[in-house]
Amino acid sequence: MADLTQIPGIQSLWEKTSGDSQICVAVLDGLVDRTHPCFAGADLKRLPTLVQEEVCVTGAMSLHGTHVASIIFGQHGSEIPGIAPRCRGLIVPIFSDNRSRVSQLDMARAIETAVNAGAHIINISGGQLTEIGEAEGWLESVVELCSDNNVLIVAAAGNDGCNCLHVPAALPAVLAVGAMDDLGRPLNFSNWGETYSNQGILAPGGT
Repeated sequence: MADLTQIPGIQSLWEKTSGDSQICVAVLDGLVDRTHPCFAGADLKRLPTLVQEEVCVTGAMSLHGTHVASIIFGQHGSEIPGIAPRCRGLIVPIFSDNRSRVSQLDMARAIETAVNAGAHIINISGGQLTEIGEAEGWLESVVELCSDNNVLIVAAAGNDGCNCLHVPAALPAVLAVGAMDDLGRPLNFSNWGETYSNQGILAPGGT
């Protein structure tokens, strides 16, 4: 994982703000170990979803969910200083350690759950590969709901390593995020395409 403290501009940003409790960020990912020391003092709430399991601290999806949540909500003074530790967090599990895929319908339900719970930003570490960036009706409608309510969806561009698209990342009004190394070069596994060039960014994605 890249050292967050070395992200250009992050130190000057933290001098102005490390987040605001009035801003709510939802994480649609694996289960999150909220007992991890980096979350001590963080305002995190798990919402009910189809994922019924509890966190497995050694499970792949639990590790991923905890990793992503720590990048956002890791408390300053801990070993993992997050980007916006003072924001409120909603943990909305869509993956479990026994379930690493999610349907568009279930993803749409989770997004709607987050919106109804007051999310202003929704981070989604997942998606479904499509031919031209098309989505099923449920997912398309809930993304429109977010746009209409000024809720920003940030979604993974996909890890297929091709000129290809994932939804919801490829849908209008969604900010797609691809992966780059510490030198700012796109990583080979990260998807790309003209749609992403118009509504996407790259972020540190190496290990």
